[in-house]
Amino acid sequence: MSFFHPLFLWLGLTLPAIVALYILRPRRREMIVPSTLFWQAAPSSMEASRPWQRLKPRLLLWLQLLVAASLTLGAAAPVWYRGSPSKSVIILLDASASMNATDLGQTRFSRALREVEAMANGLEKGAAMTVIAFDQQPRVVVREAADSRQVHRALQGLKPSCYPGELGPALSLARALGRQQDRPRIVLVSDGGLAPVDNAGDLELVTVGKDEAANVALAGLQLRPAGEGQAAQVTVVNHGRRAASGRVYLSAGRQEMQARKWRLEPGESTHLLWPHLPAGVPVAARLAVDDVGMDHLALDNQAWAVPENKHRVRVLLVSQGNIFLERALGVLPGVEVYKCTPQEYTSLLGGAYNYEITVLDGLISPLPPGAALFVNPPAGEVAGLKIGGRFHPPALAGTEGSIMLRYVDLSQVHIASARALETGSGWTADVNAAGKTVMAHGQRQGKRLVAWGFDLHESDLPLRPAFPVLLHNAISWLAPPDLELPAQVYPGQEVNVAALPLARKIEVEPVSPEAVFLRGASLSSVPNENNLDDGKPGVPVVLAPPFPPAPWIPSAPGLYRIVESCGDGDYPGNQISRLVAVNGYHARESDLRVRDPRSRQGEEVTSTAPRPRPQSLAGLLSALALAAVLVEWGVASRGR
Repeated sequence: MSFFHPLFLWLGLTLPAIVALYILRPRRREMIVPSTLFWQAAPSSMEASRPWQRLKPRLLLWLQLLVAASLTLGAAAPVWYRGSPSKSVIILLDASASMNATDLGQTRFSRALREVEAMANGLEKGAAMTVIAFDQQPRVVVREAADSRQVHRALQGLKPSCYPGELGPALSLARALGRQQDRPRIVLVSDGGLAPVDNAGDLELVTVGKDEAANVALAGLQLRPAGEGQAAQVTVVNHGRRAASGRVYLSAGRQEMQARKWRLEPGESTHLLWPHLPAGVPVAARLAVDDVGMDHLALDNQAWAVPENKHRVRVLLVSQGNIFLERALGVLPGVEVYKCTPQEYTSLLGGAYNYEITVLDGLISPLPPGAALFVNPPAGEVAGLKIGGRFHPPALAGTEGSIMLRYVDLSQVHIASARALETGSGWTADVNAAGKTVMAHGQRQGKRLVAWGFDLHESDLPLRPAFPVLLHNAISWLAPPDLELPAQVYPGQEVNVAALPLARKIEVEPVSPEAVFLRGASLSSVPNENNLDDGKPGVPVVLAPPFPPAPWIPSAPGLYRIVESCGDGDYPGNQISRLVAVNGYHARESDLRVRDPRSRQGEEVTSTAPRPRPQSLAGLLSALALAAVLVEWGVASRGR
């Protein structure tokens, strides 16, 4: 047996104090005399008390001692273990989004911290505690602490994140640490809003939260074109067990729209439509309930949406004149074609170069900052590719599986003369003829490059159906991937941002005041050891330099802007920006029912071995003290 609060044992000093009071109090015997004149004749033993006389056993004394002893032991919170307790315990502390719920009058995470602190106070002598906080990723908060004060300090300031919870990685880490200890207990402190895991029969569960917790959430905000503007559809879901009602407020850009009322029974959802909104502006929705008791989680009460950004790839054609390339590039979808001569190209490189792809017809230098397509290059070497002399290729043979030859038929293509390409490190041959490479693609120093070693005017390729398909494949592969940046993500999702040509700085700035984010961080790398959510609101975060840019990981819902600066100064032509909406709704986290993640639906939990569980005796001792007080009151009222 051990005590959660052993310092309260000093209250046991009340027992000798009660005994001393019984010994020291004066004792007088009642006597009846006919007159006060006879009082002088009373025995002299009645004139002074004899405090150190022998203590006579009295029922009231024993009852008072029993009450004092019961209250002293109850305050010290004794704990009795069924079976032999483990010498170590590993706590898995759920810090996911649902732990922000306030159905307990405080957040579920605050209650979970109190549970962990209580277990730390009840550690057996020589036992140690390890605490692993987790959301998507686990992080060891304190390891093998034998002192409860060390655990208390480590838990100070710890906060839940806005990420969905994943129990699997945390459980794997706990078992790996447990192999270094002697039969450790693994205890999960959670509301159960986690994906079920297999082989969790040895996992003890301490639940926090109420089954009757209520939550109404904005499950989605979608935009679609509507005439000359756009329309917004908001999905509202009632995850609670009681009916709920309220309003949804919507703003398009800086314009406030008319609010929509809603009422939902438990488990129901509805769709609210705003059909006439201005085009090209982001939209924000906010949920408000008529009664705060209908909604215990504020994380999913707002949503944002960004209109589809149809960015066109800017391609610069550097040529003395090539009608085939000019016409074929002009019909490609999502492409803006610009033309210049080789002389003008050199001057463009000295300024803000805002072209994602450069097509060099008849030259290989100077290299552009971004991707490049070399057509009919002169002899020489560029980026690890050696360009040799001319030869007359026979029939062309494509490399099987080449991404450049997808849906391309070369059987009817003939080339009068071409230069032999010798591929080096990072290059892959696409088309060969007589054992020599004619077309190749590669990547060197972060740049994607494609080479066609022949003049289009000396082949019939422009006259064949293969030409536009081949050019489309090349431009699609050369286009930078950041042009497909997702319009909506969720907190904790890693977003890779690729650098544009000549990009000197990439940063993320919050547009909405709710936006908070981390730079390439997770629980295992957050700078503040005591805070799982260390983002600072309102402060832009620089992703690059250094290059390549770090992944962007938003840690809270909001509207964000990714800005890439391609030159000096904040001129509009030097910056390219994209809006990204981060919404906090996650179906599993928004459902606040308390669940058991140790088994899948319909499966029973089987324990591999019995685990000692602490049984608190404080309640039993308190009941004993109350019963003794009632008996004492009855005895005293009878004058005994």
